[in-house]
Amino acid sequence: MPDERRSSPFCCTGCEAVAGLLQQEGLTRFYDLGGRATGAVGTVPRVQPLDWLAEAMAHATHGDTVRLVLDVQGLRCAACVWLLQTVWQRQAGAIDLRIAPSLGQATLVARAGSEAVQSFLTIAARLGYPMAPVSRKLVRDTGLLVRLGICVAIAMNAMILAVSLYFGLDTATVDTSLRTLFEHVLCGLGTVSVLVGGPVFFRAAWAGLRVGVVHMDLPISLGLLLAWAGSVHGHLTGGPTYFDTVAIFIAFMLGGRFLQQRTLAQSRDQVLADDGVEHLRARRLQDGEVQVTPVAQLAVGDELLLAPGDLVPVKATLLDAAGTFSLDWINGESEPRAFAVGDEVPAGAFHAGAGAVRVRAVAGYLESGLAQLLVQDPIDREDTQGRVRFWHLLNRNYAVGVLLAATFGGLLWALLDPSRALPVAISVLVITCPCAMGIATPLAFHLALARLRRLGVFVRTRSLLDKVRCVRKVVFDKTGTVTFGGLRANVVGEVPAVALPVLATMAASSNHPVSLAVLQALPRTPFTPGLAIDEVAGQGLQCRHEGALWRFGSLAFCGLGRAGEQRECALARDGVEVARFRLEEDFRAGAADEIAALQARGLEVHLLSGDRADRVVRAAASLGVPTDRAHGDMQPADKAAAIERLDGSTVMMVGDGLNDAPAFAAAFCAGTPAMDRPVLPARADFCFRGAQSGAVRSLFEVADLHARVVRTNLAMALVYNATTLVLCFLAAMTPVLCAVLMPISSAALVLHTSVRLCRSGRLA
Repeated sequence: MPDERRSSPFCCTGCEAVAGLLQQEGLTRFYDLGGRATGAVGTVPRVQPLDWLAEAMAHATHGDTVRLVLDVQGLRCAACVWLLQTVWQRQAGAIDLRIAPSLGQATLVARAGSEAVQSFLTIAARLGYPMAPVSRKLVRDTGLLVRLGICVAIAMNAMILAVSLYFGLDTATVDTSLRTLFEHVLCGLGTVSVLVGGPVFFRAAWAGLRVGVVHMDLPISLGLLLAWAGSVHGHLTGGPTYFDTVAIFIAFMLGGRFLQQRTLAQSRDQVLADDGVEHLRARRLQDGEVQVTPVAQLAVGDELLLAPGDLVPVKATLLDAAGTFSLDWINGESEPRAFAVGDEVPAGAFHAGAGAVRVRAVAGYLESGLAQLLVQDPIDREDTQGRVRFWHLLNRNYAVGVLLAATFGGLLWALLDPSRALPVAISVLVITCPCAMGIATPLAFHLALARLRRLGVFVRTRSLLDKVRCVRKVVFDKTGTVTFGGLRANVVGEVPAVALPVLATMAASSNHPVSLAVLQALPRTPFTPGLAIDEVAGQGLQCRHEGALWRFGSLAFCGLGRAGEQRECALARDGVEVARFRLEEDFRAGAADEIAALQARGLEVHLLSGDRADRVVRAAASLGVPTDRAHGDMQPADKAAAIERLDGSTVMMVGDGLNDAPAFAAAFCAGTPAMDRPVLPARADFCFRGAQSGAVRSLFEVADLHARVVRTNLAMALVYNATTLVLCFLAAMTPVLCAVLMPISSAALVLHTSVRLCRSGRLA
């Protein structure tokens, strides 16, 4: 036996199995007692080093659960995801596993103290899916690039030799020794190509078979092996050979695999680098004032003010009062958790208490991990309601169909002419190249997502582009969705300097749209520490300062009578008006144009809001929405019920508030501009940002373009496969035709996809 094999440190599979048994049973001292020296069994199996795991789990533990976000290497198809999820479900202590293939990331949630994570990572690494924390770079798979380069060089040289054999180099006119030499060289080149490039597909096919999964790598592997074996047989017996076709096929499939990995990596890097953080703001207390600061500029030691519902942007400790924070976005806990003064609150939690609290940052934005939460897909909305099943069925059944076609062709010619049975079966497996799904379709998907990202739209579920084409009705929330920032406040008169600190502190302690609008309208925002501010839901804020009762909110709440036609709020001291503000709707630029474009597509547009009905009707008239499709005074449950009455299986819901969550659940798909709020992005199919409207219209346009490109690709692939299958069944498929048709079809699909999507992106 050789000292070691290329793929394993063991001399044979038997020794590897025995070594695994010894390690599992804690009997590895066998090697210390002489087993290693004798070489009777082998060496202890090498396991992926997990020296980073203990520290990562310590930082990821929240209560009795652990939530880890890890980079995953080796993800290629739905079978990879299924395999990892199946392995995870078998681990004791495992709670949840979410895999984002387009980002190459996995989110693991397990019980603290269990061995589920360590056991799963070890098994996953052995299956070819090594994982590491997102803060640590996995070693890039340069081996695939090396294999691609070698196989491309082999394919080019093989074609040069094969062309001479196809055109004139026959035994009747040329010395047979030269032809024989070329045939031997071709055999060697084809064999080297299989040895270098084949394992990329062989390993994946074998891993799938071990768990009962048939995916695209299986027919590719069978085609390679049978074509190579049949060519070796033909070379030895004087029959037809496919060595040049095998080399070209391997080169093209490796090129497709490399292209897919590169587009996935680019997609992931773009999303991680462009996570919308520039639109996230925090209230920083500095020099006695409240400053609204981008979270990327926060530093260790900064003091922050968190209003009820605020996202905790960085790791921070509570300063002056206990608080309640929800960790639902971090580890899935449904109940908020209480934190005492001095406790560290993780980034990604949000303030669930009734009053504002102060915290001090103990880490910067990049060190706190919020960026990873912004791009995670914490819930699975794929194939909602079973409406989008085409790609699932096609990917699952294509490989089986190819195998059945090859079997049918082989059996047919086994009856007609047994000498042609094997060449026919091989030709079916080789020529039915799944480039439309293996190369062009993933490329179209990622080019479409890249174009949406340039437009400020972030897709969170892989089936969204298919879902959008099933939508017939679009429902918009009003405040914060078709309006930008909710409201705009204008001061009536002036705010007295003596009242400014109290007003600024009260406005900064609430996330209500009125408070935010007033805060932005103030010339200065001095902060008064120690004010105990109470929020009266639906009315306003109140506090006691220097023996007086201060109220900020509606005119009736402040004791100043009822509002007239104009929407107003006020600040009062013991029932005496101190300042008054006039409020106006602040519509997003282009909102009316977007709604008109959606209606021109034949979509029904509805406007739902918890605001007063008369205001919603006026807003609908300004935006061009029919008044009979505009409804106000709606509670969260009312919105969900309205969507169900509209037939939720055809409805897209677009909203930005927590009160929209039930409507999101009732709708077929959903989107939100509220990227700074943890609850809605976790329940949305897409997020968007920016001061202008147009994201929803862009999503429909890109989805239509993606569908047209994919349909054309599938039509081209169908014509190609139908034509080549007929030739195969007629036993008319020759190595020359294989060598010409297969690369032409692959190049045509990739070129068509790139030109259509890239050109439309430049014209947009």
